[in-house]
Amino acid sequence: MGRLGKSGRKKMTILVVVMAALSLTMFSCSTYCAQSRYQYLDMSDVVLHQLEEPDDNAQTAVIHTTMGDITAVLYTEEAPVYTEQFIRLANAGYYDGTYVFQVQKDVYFSAGTPDNTGKLNGSLEASPQENVEVETSADLWPFRGALCAPLTGHDKSFWNNLFGSAADYCGTRFLVCNSIEFDDSIKADLENVDDSANEVTEAFLERGGVPNYSQQMTIFGQAYGEESFETIDKITSAAVRAADAETDYTAPVEDIIIEKIEIKTWGEVLKS
Repeated sequence: MGRLGKSGRKKMTILVVVMAALSLTMFSCSTYCAQSRYQYLDMSDVVLHQLEEPDDNAQTAVIHTTMGDITAVLYTEEAPVYTEQFIRLANAGYYDGTYVFQVQKDVYFSAGTPDNTGKLNGSLEASPQENVEVETSADLWPFRGALCAPLTGHDKSFWNNLFGSAADYCGTRFLVCNSIEFDDSIKADLENVDDSANEVTEAFLERGGVPNYSQQMTIFGQAYGEESFETIDKITSAAVRAADAETDYTAPVEDIIIEKIEIKTWGEVLKS
C-alpha cells in the first residue's frame, strides 16, 4: 500500500476514533472493549471480505449450540495466528460443552468457557493460548455476524506504551456480534465519516453491527446463512441472570451450550 499523506493520515485516524466511540451511550461496553487507540488506516485498497461469497476452500466453523447452528467463514490470512489456534482447539474438542456466559441484549454474546460465569481454567497470565497478540485488518469490521476475540490483556511495558508499540492480547473466548440500534444520531455520525470509508459505513447501515468495536479486537470469522442469524438473534434475545458477583458477566437464565465446533471447508458446508 502507498503511504498516506498528512491529510490522509488524519482522515483515517478520525475514522477509527469515530468508529470506536460510536454507540457508547447505547449499551454498557463489555469489559473486553479496548480503550480507543489511534490508528492510521489506508482505505485505498480495502476489500470487505465479509460482503463477498466465500471461496469453496475457505476454512469454515460450524458452531453447534443448543439454540441452533452458526456457520462462519474463518479469515486465515487476515488473522493467521488466532485462526490457527481456534481451528486447533475446535478440532481437539476444547469448545465441546462450553457455555455462553455473557449476553448483551440484541448486541452480542460471548462464549467458550467451561462454566457460565466466564471464568477460565488456570491462570490467564500463564497460558499462551490466552495471550495471543491481537490481529486487526482494514478489510474486516464488526458487522452483524462477525466473530471476534475479546481482549484478555495489554502489554504493560512502560517503553512499549510510551512509543505506541504495546500489544493487546486475546484468548480462547469468542464474541459474536449482533447489532446495536442505529438511531438517527449514530446514522449521522457514520454518514459524516470521511468519504474514503463509504463502503464500510454503508455496510454498517445496511447490515448492522457494533461499530465501537472497530479495529479494537481480532475479527476472525463471519457468519453466513439464514439459520446462523436466526441463532444469533435467539441467543442475544435470551433472558439473563443478575451479573455474577466475581466476573460481572450476565449469563442466560437457561444455560446455552456450545455442543461442538466442526471445522470444514465452505464447499463441504454447501454440500451438506
